[in-house]
Amino acid sequence: MNINDKLRELSGGKMSSWMEEAPERIASWESWRRNSGKIALHVLQTLRDKNMSQTELATRMGVSRQQVSKIVKGQENFTLETIYKLETALNIKLITIEPWPDKKKSSSKKK
Repeated sequence: MNINDKLRELSGGKMSSWMEEAPERIASWESWRRNSGKIALHVLQTLRDKNMSQTELATRMGVSRQQVSKIVKGQENFTLETIYKLETALNIKLITIEPWPDKKKSSSKKK
């Protein structure tokens, strides 16, 4: 049995669609990267406005100086925990979660 036969057997004969899905994955990656850059600029401007060093930010956040360096370079794929730590340490708002629609109010409007 050659390698192609073995792969076909392991995959159940189904061909991978990774090539067709690649543009969507790349677009998604570029989207988070773009937003990461926007957050980085916001953080840098806030540090400048507050006359705060990246080392001080790291201390306030309870993270390493290297992590803050990744943040301000736009190289961080942020978790909600990291966003929260940034918002708390800098006393700023970086993201807003829209409230869940109240179904009772929307159904009463239709009447």
